[in-house]
Amino acid sequence: MRVILKSGVEFTTKCDSFTLTRNGLDQVTGYKISGIVENKPVYLDFEQVAAIVRVLSNEGREEAAETEE
Repeated sequence: MRVILKSGVEFTTKCDSFTLTRNGLDQVTGYKISGIVENKPVYLDFEQVAAIVRVLSNEGREEAAETEE
């Protein structure tokens, strides 16, 4: 997954699962990440986040590798 901040800075993380927690107004209030294999975020200020993007090209490669085994 790729996190893009309002400042334009971005970073990627590879994980098995990423879940957002939302309040009654549908605002993101937290997150849960499991199965991290690269770039574990220690803290993430959601007021500074512009977008969170799933990198599907990575998922396709992983699924293809599992199929070949």
